[in-house]
Amino acid sequence: MAEELFPEEYRICFPDNRIFISRDHNFAFAAWEIGILRGYIKPGASLIHIDAHLDYCDNSINVKGIDSEDKAIEIASQLDIAEFIIPAQRKGTIKGCFTISDDEVHIEQTDIFQRAYSYNHYEQLLRQKWYKETDGTSMILDLDLDYFNKNYIDYNSNAVLLPSDVINTQLKNIKDYMWDWDMITVALSPEHCGGEKECQYLFGLFLDVFGLNIEYAVSW
Repeated sequence: MAEELFPEEYRICFPDNRIFISRDHNFAFAAWEIGILRGYIKPGASLIHIDAHLDYCDNSINVKGIDSEDKAIEIASQLDIAEFIIPAQRKGTIKGCFTISDDEVHIEQTDIFQRAYSYNHYEQLLRQKWYKETDGTSMILDLDLDYFNKNYIDYNSNAVLLPSDVINTQLKNIKDYMWDWDMITVALSPEHCGGEKECQYLFGLFLDVFGLNIEYAVSW
């Protein structure tokens, strides 16, 4: 049996860049708490969530009293892959969630959950509004690599990836032309990228555009 490229416990970070990467998206919750503990971000941060899925589900787990990085990871490990945003909002780490996603799921928009259906939708209609609403807050980019797979419905198969030049352009726009990011979290989500090989390919594009050398990554 072939060795997994991204086992369940796969988590790496680039501390100097404040970039945290995990196989499963629920560990973004832990990364943001680590960001608070390390002083990367302040409570009430704004989240720019770019993903094939909205991931806006709650979990009634007690998220108070996180006073160590190990405790943050312990709590995140009890969350589902779609349950990391609302618990972070309940704790006060995140205030507003601003999502770019073409997910077919409908969720009512509120002051703390707003949505664009594509990058162009954000750029043309919502950019200035979101800039004003996030002014003065810490800014977190939360990217799921499955955003670049247009057939994320088929589990772990049949990927329909955007062309590499389109992905590179979108990654560059995200990196350079949105906000000055205080920290970045990335979910690999291989099953929703179409498989591990497809995920590895997308991850390589991300590393290249963001100027990261995997040899300098550390586990977290």
